[in-house]
This record gives sequence, C-alpha cells and structure tokens, in this order.
Amino acid sequence: MAYDINSLRKTNRKTLGNEVDIAMFRLVRFMDLKKYLGTGANAVIYAAGKQYGKELNPKSVEEVVKFCMDLKIGIISIINKNPLTIRVNECITCSGLEKNNELLCYFEGGFIAGCLESIYGKKVNVKETKCEGLGDDFCQFEVSFCN
Repeated sequence: MAYDINSLRKTNRKTLGNEVDIAMFRLVRFMDLKKYLGTGANAVIYAAGKQYGKELNPKSVEEVVKFCMDLKIGIISIINKNPLTIRVNECITCSGLEKNNELLCYFEGGFIAGCLESIYGKKVNVKETKCEGLGDDFCQFEVSFCN
C-alpha cells in the first residue's frame, strides 16, 4: 500500500500528538543509507523529497513557505528571482550539526523541486550551494527551469 500525504498526517496519538523530536527524523535520514542503497542513496533521498513536494500540490510559493514553517521543516525565503535562489534557515536536516564538508540537504532540494514543478507546471533542477554541513549558517538552493 502506498501512503499519500494526507494519510501520513493522520494520527491517533491522543497523548503524544503529531510532533516528534528532530533526532528521530535525523536517525532515519543519517543512517548508513549508502550501505543499503549504494552510491545512489542521495538521489533516492532527493526523489523522495520531490515526490513529497509534488503530492503536496501547492498552488503558490507562499503556501510552501507556510507549510514548511507549520511542519517545522525550515524557514524558507526567496533570495533572488533570477536565477531563482531559495534559502532555508533552521533546516530540519542540518541546522546545528557539526561541519563535515558535505552537502546534506538532498531531501529539501527534492522537496523544493517537487513543489515548484507543481506550482509552475515545468520541470526544474534544484542544486544545493550552501549548507551547514559545509560550515554555512543556512542552506541555499539554486533553481533552474528546464525547457
């Protein structure tokens, strides 16, 4: 059975509610996925984020910004419109982690791509250019629209 966003958001946790500590997300995100998925692990994480963004089916960038704030994914802002550059502060994946000289936010990049494809009806490529994993204070993504 495949789950969609709406079914995944349902809970019957009367006492604990629908929030989980960020460490739980990171345990799943940072387990040794290369061991299980091979060198394409980051592509799988990106694809999962993209699918999630598409299934959200947002109608505007403002809707995505609100969704990310409400679900505590991160604080999203548009830094530049041409080329489209998106910044994520307090990123769920990497905010507060020690520098490790790697880009880490493949899920967020895919999520942004999926959301933008739904909004604009065009294929996009999203590339992370800054990350707390590299020692930056935020994550940043450059978006290119495909013809």
